[in-house]
Amino acid sequence: MIDPNRLMEDLLDKGAEYCDIRKEEWDRMSVTLKDGEIDKISQGGEEGAIVRVLYKNGWGCVGTSNLDDIKEASERALSMAKSSDEFKNEETGLAETEIQKDDVKMPMDENPLDVDTEEKISLVRDLEDKINRDFVSSTEVRYGETVVEKEITTSEGTQVMMEIPRVITYLIITGESDTIQRATEGAGGTGGYELTEKAYEKVDVVTERLKKLLEADTPPSGSLPLIMDPSLAGVFVHEAFGHAAEGDLLSSGNSCLKGKLGEKVAADGVNIKDDPTFKGYGQFPYDDEGTKAKNRVLVKDGVLNDFILDRESAWKLDMEPNGGARAEDFRVKPLVRMSNTIIEPGDLKFEELIEKVDKGIYAKSSSGGQVSTAEGTFQFNAQEGYLIEDGEIVKPLRDVSFNGFTLETLQNITGISDDFEAGIGHCGKGQTASVSHGGPHMLISDVTVGGRE
Repeated sequence: MIDPNRLMEDLLDKGAEYCDIRKEEWDRMSVTLKDGEIDKISQGGEEGAIVRVLYKNGWGCVGTSNLDDIKEASERALSMAKSSDEFKNEETGLAETEIQKDDVKMPMDENPLDVDTEEKISLVRDLEDKINRDFVSSTEVRYGETVVEKEITTSEGTQVMMEIPRVITYLIITGESDTIQRATEGAGGTGGYELTEKAYEKVDVVTERLKKLLEADTPPSGSLPLIMDPSLAGVFVHEAFGHAAEGDLLSSGNSCLKGKLGEKVAADGVNIKDDPTFKGYGQFPYDDEGTKAKNRVLVKDGVLNDFILDRESAWKLDMEPNGGARAEDFRVKPLVRMSNTIIEPGDLKFEELIEKVDKGIYAKSSSGGQVSTAEGTFQFNAQEGYLIEDGEIVKPLRDVSFNGFTLETLQNITGISDDFEAGIGHCGKGQTASVSHGGPHMLISDVTVGGRE
């Protein structure tokens, strides 16, 4: 590969305003075991680079898996940027950021690349054996690992190198009574093979969930108080609020938070952050523009305090970039993405939240949903639910769904517990990103619950 600094000097000489080169080397491995049989084993490595060029107001981005073609890719990126500029109706710029020189390896106790494939197969078989109870009709265990080495060089002088390992395990079980029910749990994070031990902590969680779902009733419907468990509270904050706080959606007018910086958007005591320095599945030291990662306090005591910003959206919003640029791999340009999105604990005990509810729902873990960041609406499905009556948990429920307006729901938070748990997942936005989401138990005084009386 040609020296990236020489390439960028050439691009600047030809009129580029700015350029950067992100070189990556990936090692990936996955194993899927379904109903006792190996369904898939995938293992391999690849490398490549992407050149990004800003010419006046136009961007050009070209990726290649052949590093010998990087000069050609840079020329194509410049040509693309010039063509884009001709049709651009708005100005484009980059907010200033500190020049970085660094080489960071994220810590791990045991490099997954050093663990034999047979040991990983033994892991998924052992986990399947532990989740295969008499009420389980189908099992699936997935193991995945990635180790990526990145080198980001910019025309402004930033040069950062980093190694980021991630490991994840999913447990998925199905059972059948009068309906088919499914329960899932994931475990892992940023680190080494040692993180597979966390999967064993989820065995009883996922099996007990399915057992209760097979005996559960359908929920009541209407406007009711609802308590989210830490997992569901984290997903709610990520999906309904976090996406609305992404700078590209804000600058394009597709967020219900536009124009509300400094305003009250949630109840007193609500604190929400997106923190890539938190030890979760979305952890990283620098974003994919070379900006140093930092804790972003999005909501402080109910007041909208910050957004998630890459350099371009920060420029458009007249704010400071805070490490919000992430790309799935070297084939694509960075987008504004979340990392570890968290609502911070309060000071109440979980039992105190339950005692506050005369009739309502306790909902646990997410099984999907949808949001509109522009309209500020959401709809979520919970994996598991319970009916609360007279301050006590009465019976298990299934097929619990709820919906509402994001900002109204945040204002209706009337209790936050002092416990905390973070989950892991993959966030889609045209590209996939590894993320964590978490929080405490959270009481919403009034939300629309779907179900049958």
